[in-house]
Amino acid sequence: MRYGSVPVVRKTGGLYDTVFDVDHDKERAQAQVLEPNGFSFDGADAPGVDYALNRAISAWYDGREWFNSLCKTVMEQDWSWNRPALEYIELYHSARK
Repeated sequence: MRYGSVPVVRKTGGLYDTVFDVDHDKERAQAQVLEPNGFSFDGADAPGVDYALNRAISAWYDGREWFNSLCKTVMEQDWSWNRPALEYIELYHSARK
């Protein structure tokens, strides 16, 4: 994502926490103060993968301008450990008081 690759992922674990589907997770992304940033699917089967890939490919072909803005959005999101580490340090210091 750091380099503008739009993720296509199965909704599982950490991927579910970081990838917000452009069609189905707008409210969940807004709750995290983020923008939708990829395509996801539920099952671990070929139709699920097909569904997400077809939506991603269609978005690229049919809405190139929108897709390019999605690439930019993906690159601007910070998924490094910097912010969680600072939050942990603040929590640690508040617990020590």
